[in-house]
Amino acid sequence: MILLLAEQRLAISEVAAIVSESGETVRRWVQRYEAEGLDGLSDAPRSGKPAKVVAAYRERLVELVRRRPRALDLPFSMWTAARLADRLAEETGLRMSVASIHRLLRSAGLGFGRPQHTISSPDPDYAVKKRLSGF
Repeated sequence: MILLLAEQRLAISEVAAIVSESGETVRRWVQRYEAEGLDGLSDAPRSGKPAKVVAAYRERLVELVRRRPRALDLPFSMWTAARLADRLAEETGLRMSVASIHRLLRSAGLGFGRPQHTISSPDPDYAVKKRLSGF
C-alpha cells in the first residue's frame, strides 16, 4: 500500500481497490508508517491463549517418530498419529488431537507415508527370474 501511494502516486481509493481493503484501512496503515516507519508495518503481538506445545514436546514427538515402537516394547510395529498422541499424553500429561500431531510433524518436516514392501527370495536366481517374468 505504501509503495503504491509513494511510488505510483495513486490515490487512497485506488490503492484500496487494488488491495481489496477499505480506504480507512489504507489510511490507518499509512498513518502507522508515517508515525513509526517500517516498524509500524509489523503486526503487533496478539492476545490469546498461549500455545500448549513447548519445544520439549516437539522434540519428544520427533524422537518417538524416529524410533520403532517395538524398540520401546510397544505392542505394535508402526506409529500412527493417534498412537503418538496417546504415548505423549502418557508421558507429558498433555493430550493433543490427531490433527495437531499431524501439523506438528509437518512443521518438523516429517509425516506418515505408506510402508514400502519389498519382495525378496533366498533363491540366488530370483532377480533373473523376476526380470524374465515382467514384474
